[in-house]
Amino acid sequence: AGRPFSVTIDPGGPGERTVDALADAEPVRAGEVIRIRTTGGGGWGDPLDRPVDEVLRDVRWRKVSVDGARSDYGVVVGGTLDDPVADEAATAALRADLRAERTGDEPFFDRGPGYARLSGGATSAAVDRL
Repeated sequence: AGRPFSVTIDPGGPGERTVDALADAEPVRAGEVIRIRTTGGGGWGDPLDRPVDEVLRDVRWRKVSVDGARSDYGVVVGGTLDDPVADEAATAALRADLRAERTGDEPFFDRGPGYARLSGGATSAAVDRL
């Protein structure tokens, strides 16, 4: 699933706060930063099956962070952002560990972390299961 939309005012600052995307009257002090993260597109298929070279390309193109490569795709990245390299043994081990953590009850379609809030608490729709 792609990441949900979010708005953070003064990220990392003393007045850091997350506000609703439709907030109208949220006070913002002069000098405070407003971080708006738009929704991600998600993808098709198991992210742990994404070819390592494609994840490295996405890191090089700054579409995926080094942390995201590890947490979302199970790819351990070294080198530099301009010339990322995968630690093949660590990647294989991490992907195996991430697969072992799965319960087998994961939905076919992952609608992301915002779905439960929007659906009234459901973690997936009936059509999301095989």
